[in-house]
Amino acid sequence: MKKILTGFFVLSLLLTLFSGMVAAEVQLKFLHRWTQEPYYSFFEEVAADFEKLNPNVKVDVQAISNDPFKEKIKIILGTEQGPDVFFSWPGEFTNRFIRAGQVYDLTDVMEQGWKDDFVYSQLEPFIYNGKIYGSPFRLDAKVFVYNTKIFQEVGVAIPETFEDLLRVCAELKQAGITPIAFGNQAPWAVSHYIGTLNQKCVPDQIRLTDIQPEKGTFTHPGYVEALKKYQQLVPYFNQNANAIKHDEARINLFNGKAAMMYLEIVEIPEIERSAPEEFKANYGIFKFPVIEDGMGDQDYLTGYPEGFVVSANTKHPAEAIAFLKYLTGKEVGKKEAQELGFINGIKNVVDKGEVKDSIYDSTQIILEAKSLVNWLDSSLHAKIWSVYGPELQKLTDNMTTPEKIMQQIVKTAERVRSEF
Repeated sequence: MKKILTGFFVLSLLLTLFSGMVAAEVQLKFLHRWTQEPYYSFFEEVAADFEKLNPNVKVDVQAISNDPFKEKIKIILGTEQGPDVFFSWPGEFTNRFIRAGQVYDLTDVMEQGWKDDFVYSQLEPFIYNGKIYGSPFRLDAKVFVYNTKIFQEVGVAIPETFEDLLRVCAELKQAGITPIAFGNQAPWAVSHYIGTLNQKCVPDQIRLTDIQPEKGTFTHPGYVEALKKYQQLVPYFNQNANAIKHDEARINLFNGKAAMMYLEIVEIPEIERSAPEEFKANYGIFKFPVIEDGMGDQDYLTGYPEGFVVSANTKHPAEAIAFLKYLTGKEVGKKEAQELGFINGIKNVVDKGEVKDSIYDSTQIILEAKSLVNWLDSSLHAKIWSVYGPELQKLTDNMTTPEKIMQQIVKTAERVRSEF
């Protein structure tokens, strides 16, 4: 009898232990960069919905705002505080983490049919050396948003060439109106201008070679020409651009204190949410005008998708990948489009009429673009951008010259090449 009881006790203990193993809770750390509403609550809801579908998984949602995120992620990756799934900009920003072995290679799971869910042009930026390392969460590109009422009152038309843009700016300024709202306290804002101008002034193959840290030289004269074009725009910005935040400049646009602003398409939902009714009823968009003598392809569009990756250090790769697939999939994508106004990289995620026309139509500009050009600050090696960014702010304040800037960039690129 004692043996039977002992055997029963051991069997019960094993069943209990096995049951505990099956139901063991998995903790995932998820890090994104949206600390403000309605975005923060959106991610909380997505995590909660995923937990309902996967009762053994708990998602710890953490958020760090845009600029601090860029520094924090470099510090915490590979530590106990590191996330399992985290936001990242494709291009050199992510590639450096890939080279350091800190990003999970998703190629095998993507090849099992997952990659077919995406618009390829939006998945392609997450491919590095033939391997897939991430998944797009929202499409984005840069356009000018302009006040149609101001344009009509002054009698100016949408510019088709860069020279047209300068003439429009001159006429607006003559009429007592600030032509372009600009907030460059964080120099990622100026990087969007220079990235666009570089692309239009430098032959594509040279530019694409230069952003490779092991090959880049930045000696083509088109880079100086791009900075000179930028200098021509500076007199038409609001005063003290380097002291103003991007969001503050955008509010000035909304309030009729400037005629136009170079904005991201993902900012159009913010117009629909928070701009005054008068502005919402009187705004339009146009692409950056062509540079007629520019040596780059004038049909390209500055912009790149943003997305998420899985840490190579995760202790729970299956669950982390499952969360990434859910986060960037069609179900969440439809919710994302309708609640936030963002379109993810899934094919036909929404039909026209399911979101505001301004959001749907502007996204089509991205999908119809001949090609996309990555944001300059995300595409450059960190050491090159650490020189470029501050120098561009100095150029905005007329404290340096295009030639001096590129001399420094050439020297920095030489040092970076030597490291490879």
